[in-house]
Amino acid sequence: MYRNLLGIGAVFLVALVLVGITFSASNEEEADFRFINGTEPKSLDPHVITGQPEGRIADAIFEGLTYRDPKTLKPQPGCAESWVISEDKTTYTFTMRAAAQWSDGTPVTAHDFAYSWRRLQQPSIGSEYAYILHVIKGADVFNLYEGHVERLVGPAKKDKKNVVDALSELREKNPAGVSATVWQRFLGTNNVTDAIKGTLDPVLTTALNERTAVLSADRLSKIGAALRSEAKRRKEAHAHAKEHFGKDEGVYAKDDRTLIVELNAPTPYFLELTAFYSAHPVPRHLIERLAKERKTSGADAGIEDWFLPENMVSNGPFNLAAWRVNDKIRLVKSPTYWNRDSIKLNVIDAYPIENYNTAMNVYLTGGADWTPTYPASIVDELKDRPDFHRNSGMVVYYYRFNTTRKPFNDKRVRKAVAMAIDRKLIVDNILKLGQTPAFRLTPPGMGDYDPPPDGIKYDPEAAATLLAEAGYPGGQGIPPLTLLYNTSETHKTIAEEVAAQLKKTLGMDVKALNQEWQMYQANTLAMEYDIARAGWIGDYLDPNTFLDLWITNGGNNQTGWSNSLFDNLIANAADIERFPRVADQMIPQFKEPEKARALLKAMQATQEPAARVEAGAKLRLHLFREAESILFHDEFPIMPIYFYVVSSMVKPYVHGWYMNPQDIHLLRGMSIDRSGKTVER
Repeated sequence: MYRNLLGIGAVFLVALVLVGITFSASNEEEADFRFINGTEPKSLDPHVITGQPEGRIADAIFEGLTYRDPKTLKPQPGCAESWVISEDKTTYTFTMRAAAQWSDGTPVTAHDFAYSWRRLQQPSIGSEYAYILHVIKGADVFNLYEGHVERLVGPAKKDKKNVVDALSELREKNPAGVSATVWQRFLGTNNVTDAIKGTLDPVLTTALNERTAVLSADRLSKIGAALRSEAKRRKEAHAHAKEHFGKDEGVYAKDDRTLIVELNAPTPYFLELTAFYSAHPVPRHLIERLAKERKTSGADAGIEDWFLPENMVSNGPFNLAAWRVNDKIRLVKSPTYWNRDSIKLNVIDAYPIENYNTAMNVYLTGGADWTPTYPASIVDELKDRPDFHRNSGMVVYYYRFNTTRKPFNDKRVRKAVAMAIDRKLIVDNILKLGQTPAFRLTPPGMGDYDPPPDGIKYDPEAAATLLAEAGYPGGQGIPPLTLLYNTSETHKTIAEEVAAQLKKTLGMDVKALNQEWQMYQANTLAMEYDIARAGWIGDYLDPNTFLDLWITNGGNNQTGWSNSLFDNLIANAADIERFPRVADQMIPQFKEPEKARALLKAMQATQEPAARVEAGAKLRLHLFREAESILFHDEFPIMPIYFYVVSSMVKPYVHGWYMNPQDIHLLRGMSIDRSGKTVER
């Protein structure tokens, strides 16, 4: 196999020359460890980034209250040396490590974390991952409520009325009332569900779920009054959060070494969140100094380059030494890191190589020690190599539908497309590593979670019939569409196969369109696509990490899809103690109402804290099951394709690199040992 692959390598070498990639041939120190990072990061600000290439670097140069163990990925004491959890599991008291320092020698304090987590929630930052810390009291209020109030009662913008004014106009034009169909269209057009997400007002919760009755003018008036009351409540709540969140409520520093975090409800994966890059601290003293020097208004305004090498101050095991676009990022061991003696690598180079052939050639010719990317066309030659490693992954590959555009504003079309794709052909003939066809979002291995039965299956005839029912027989009436994917040989091959299947089965004209990483991310965020490729690695071992993506206007939703019941299921799963107050309204809409009632009764039957938390955890998982049923039995805003087998090529002398379902490989744990010792993977 080595001989065959080296023969292929000669072809790759030609490709390397053709693409013109260059590596610095200066007199700088040779790196201990070099790896293929896949693409150029869009940022290294941990509160802005969302992608795996950025995350790898951020986890090396920053450290949270905890960090992941390189082998087990379980949270370990990081900037916090210890913590105490209250009996009801809602308050965490972290004790900061006295030796923790920023790279300029400034101590890392509890105040840095309180500032950073408040900054993550600042609407002006625009973090797509802000929601990941909405488990903290007041975080969602601080992050979202000002925008909600603006939408509900704020001044009109570009001829678009606020919700209350639009409702008044709807009532005046329809004195006899409106049908449930018109009402649901009004909710979607005016994005009402998001603006009142989490409300406990019975008038509003009932109205959100109205799908049969005619809404009279009098009822519309009452809904308008309830909306004004909700806006007032949210305005007051936001004013309170603006004054207190990150200062003396939610997350706050009691002193330099004591950080208090108050949660909305028990969150079993919270310590995993504290190790995630969005929860990393940023250097307040640097950002505020740069703001002052540049005379910007506010600590964060205009500071978009603080993370570049000439400015960067970080607190992780490595420092950012250089960032040469289209060449490499260089990291060096930090002399100020509290646990620097445990770090074995001194210099690391990360190459932003998107071309899989080029990446493979660099690896084969000794230019890289690890590549997670390689051409799918040679997977048969790779399988038996000792430096090739694979493992089932907690990762799903899927396509988003832009539900705001025709034809995908019709869920029948979305379902038809989902049923028209032969996933088994894709995993068997293209991927060839034992990947599993996916008909839902949550992969196997989510603890005690019992997912709903698959709501879609491969059925070309049923798909064609459903498309015809939607008004597009044989694809007639559907304009040419694009299937957007980021640069990758595998993404390209799959996209072209999917396009071919849709043409053959449904008569749809779909063109696979490649864009480089930054442009692809910008266009999916701006909803400039028809169908878009995506993948999601679970951030923690809980179904929430896959399901809360799809809440209305969620930072990683990017489909335009919204469903009030789904939103309420996710919100109540996050705070199961609030569910009894809305259970009577929600449970009748469930797929399995009797099971939900039994689980609720079991939780309410005990007040003993530990037993109630355990009973609530079971009810919580059932709410997730109901939520996933909505995605793939009712609405189909996304189309799962397969569950990953994560794989990489790693040199045998690289120690501390471990296979794991989340495909996370932490640079802090790696070392180079050329003695020939057996390496555990």
